[in-house]
Amino acid sequence: MKNKKIFIVLGLIIFAMVLLVTIFTFAIIKSNNTYFATDKDFKDAIVGNEIVNPDRIVYRNSDGEYFEFKNGSKSYDQIKALLSNIIKDYDKNGEFLTEEQIDEIHSKSFIEFDYKTASKNYIIQLEENKDQAVIKLADSGGSVVTKKILNRNKLKNTVDTLSKSEKKYTLDYKELTSLNHLEYLEYKYQELFKNDSGVYQVKIENMSDYEKFKEICNIAVDTIIDKNTFVDNEIILTVTYKSKIDVKVSVGNIKYTYDKVENAEYACRVHLLIVSRIVNTDCIYNKNISQVESQVEYDNFKVNYNNSVENLNKDIFVTDFETFLGEYDNFKNTITEEEAKKVAETGFMEAERICGAYDDTTETVSEETVVPNNFFTRKISEGDMTYQRKIDVYVFSRVDSMGNGVSIYVDKKSGKIVGGVAFGD
Repeated sequence: MKNKKIFIVLGLIIFAMVLLVTIFTFAIIKSNNTYFATDKDFKDAIVGNEIVNPDRIVYRNSDGEYFEFKNGSKSYDQIKALLSNIIKDYDKNGEFLTEEQIDEIHSKSFIEFDYKTASKNYIIQLEENKDQAVIKLADSGGSVVTKKILNRNKLKNTVDTLSKSEKKYTLDYKELTSLNHLEYLEYKYQELFKNDSGVYQVKIENMSDYEKFKEICNIAVDTIIDKNTFVDNEIILTVTYKSKIDVKVSVGNIKYTYDKVENAEYACRVHLLIVSRIVNTDCIYNKNISQVESQVEYDNFKVNYNNSVENLNKDIFVTDFETFLGEYDNFKNTITEEEAKKVAETGFMEAERICGAYDDTTETVSEETVVPNNFFTRKISEGDMTYQRKIDVYVFSRVDSMGNGVSIYVDKKSGKIVGGVAFGD
């Protein structure tokens, strides 16, 4: 009987020890910072239907290294599932943050939800955030939609652990301008580029494509570009007419801003942006400073502007350049400078709707070889265009006291206006 009691006591002690070990082990596992999602955690949104699934999740750690988790990967699912459990509120009317404040957030550790079709991304701050935990980005700045998230340190440690098996990126980029001047982009090549209001742009992802565009755009740069360039980078090639280019790069998009170049000696600026593959190069914004400043006037003016284009006198202005250039060799006669001057007068009158009037007493004339363009025929929905054949013209120019002016191109053979240019500030 005594032995039986001893066995019962020993059994209870062993059971208690096993129970304690089990509880202690579970506590250790539970305290592990890595979160393992289950099927029931895979939701279609983070907060109700407010924050939808991103095409990818980008993580920046405290060392300034970037990692990409693509939709469909296990790491993506684990991060999204964890976020669905720690973001508990959503405020559509939260605090507005300026572009400068967003830049400051981008300089620290964060998670960003990125979308291919739009750059209205979400940033989840992983450092002290002063009630700015989740931010929804806009075209400029953003707004706080969630002030606090639960278990922020656990989230950061989880993503740090997951990123150890992912490719590491930086956000480095480099701008280059071709040393060779490109007078115009030939018409037959324009379809290879995306045209955004006179800005021709293409993304180059490999060396063979770069060689093709290098020849088309007569590119020469003082930096070696070879197949190694494209291991971690892509190139955005931009061709635009007499413009200064400013570029701002972030994870979710690239923003280009353009302004006029004073006294530019060549027609086209060929610009290369060598940018990290971590950047969403499918989302590029092109903005012209002068267009932004005059948007109200532009909206009121565009209807009349388009009507003016449609009503151009086809006996004076070339409006169908493909047909005109195709028949150009059939023109045998030439006109005199005096005859061209009368045609140019109509051109200056029409130019008033584009760039204002200039005093006729300042008029000068020269004989030049130029590339025809759509200075007079460009509609609001179109960009600046040049046409591939050079022709001999009379160039009539008028200026003001500040050096601003306009030139009219009158073809020597047909006697028609084939383009023009405004210059100065």
